[in-house]
Amino acid sequence: MFFLVPSGPPSLDRKSHLRSRKLKYSCQYLFFMRTSLRRETAETTIEVSLDLGGSGLSKADTDIPLLDEMIRNLAKASRFDISVKARGDLPTGDHHTVEDVAIMLGSAIAELTKEGIGSSTVPSGICLAQAAVRLGEPGYSDSFEFEADDLEGVQLENLTHFMRTLAYNGNFTLHLKAVGGDDWQKVEALTLALGRALGQAAQDN
Repeated sequence: MFFLVPSGPPSLDRKSHLRSRKLKYSCQYLFFMRTSLRRETAETTIEVSLDLGGSGLSKADTDIPLLDEMIRNLAKASRFDISVKARGDLPTGDHHTVEDVAIMLGSAIAELTKEGIGSSTVPSGICLAQAAVRLGEPGYSDSFEFEADDLEGVQLENLTHFMRTLAYNGNFTLHLKAVGGDDWQKVEALTLALGRALGQAAQDN
């Protein structure tokens, strides 16, 4: 004769095992959402940390006020936690520091993302900026102009170079457009729009 015995609720040992497995997988997931990179050349030393599962916290220390503000905007709008420390040959200009920060931040993005699409439209004063991102396919196009040659420690032609370098090293296609407003408003709107687009694309990943 055979008797069917109800299995009943999981034992305490089984419950503990399930919680342990869940915690293990959660830790692995969090691990793959974070990275830290360091790069040293004759011109610059760059340290970057990126956490896609953050809350928009930022720590920017590049000795270039506008670049620091751009990093803070990217973190705030994307909801990524971003930390950047950079030391460069600023007496020769901002080009190397701006470029190498873009290389390292882009490399961190490429390491943590594979695919996804995001876009955003952001106003700042009378400026309206648009950004569209597609992860996994490098490319770049833009449509905006600045009035001045430099702003807060950055030659504004290098801002365009920053965006292009970020996209190609980040392995994503980036389309940027801004109309109206002054240079400050354009920089703010562009970086906030880019941050929001990247945040959307990472969630779409």
